[in-house]
Amino acid sequence: MIHEFALEPALLTNWPSFRYFTEKFGVPQGRLISRYPKRWRKLVYEGLGECGPLERKKIEEGLARIRERMQRRPNSLWNSELDWLSNAEIEHARKPFRAIVASSNPRNSGSVLIGDDLDETQALWQIERTISISRDATTMAQCVAPLLRIATQVLLVDPHFSPQWPRWQRSLGAFLNAILAGRDGTPPVRVEFHTSGDGDEKPTAAQFAADCTRYLSGIIPAGLELRIVRWMQRAGGKQLHNRYILTDIGGVSFHTSLDEGQPGGNGRRGPLGCRSVSAPMDPV
Repeated sequence: MIHEFALEPALLTNWPSFRYFTEKFGVPQGRLISRYPKRWRKLVYEGLGECGPLERKKIEEGLARIRERMQRRPNSLWNSELDWLSNAEIEHARKPFRAIVASSNPRNSGSVLIGDDLDETQALWQIERTISISRDATTMAQCVAPLLRIATQVLLVDPHFSPQWPRWQRSLGAFLNAILAGRDGTPPVRVEFHTSGDGDEKPTAAQFAADCTRYLSGIIPAGLELRIVRWMQRAGGKQLHNRYILTDIGGVSFHTSLDEGQPGGNGRRGPLGCRSVSAPMDPV
């Protein structure tokens, strides 16, 4: 759903090319630019020798705005004796990108897309906005991990959240760990779970708070703060229904639930459909 692409810095040496390629990336497009190597932005700067002052300034400002379109690659390998494409192909063999977007493909690699020839008919460039995944905590977290590790605000939304059940503890723990795994910089400033307090079988506010403290304290990673928000339906108002993971840079809709599947019944077995959401959340 959200994939990491290696993008050759040499493709971004003028403003028209920079704007064209960077507009193809972002959470709504399902594509993120790999920060490969770690000095990827510096390599772009170094390739701007033939740009005039105004064009260079536009590209520099553009680089400052694309943080939310980039994916950090922890522990990547780089050999300063090789060119960017050779390094990217070696890194791809070690830990695959979705594809490598480059100015040439001298070794006719099936993983390399020529920048000048990019179009939506190429299989590696096509992104499925809706996918079906296994309803286990690890798979669910992996699906959204590229989004979570670069977001500064994260909201999980499910009206049926029940902290006392292991299937919720496993999935929530996996999502929270995905927020921190491979993160470049400080933890997000806001992590919240929004749920519903409506229904005759729902615990009282005091019991719910006690359950959250009892069952969730041990699964929240060090350095992360989780806030639980419980909503009550207004008279005549809409019910809290859809399940989402929303961030300041985009989000994902889960069609069934955010908890891990429970084999054996209760309608919680089988694949889970999830779909990327184009608009980021509205900061509150």
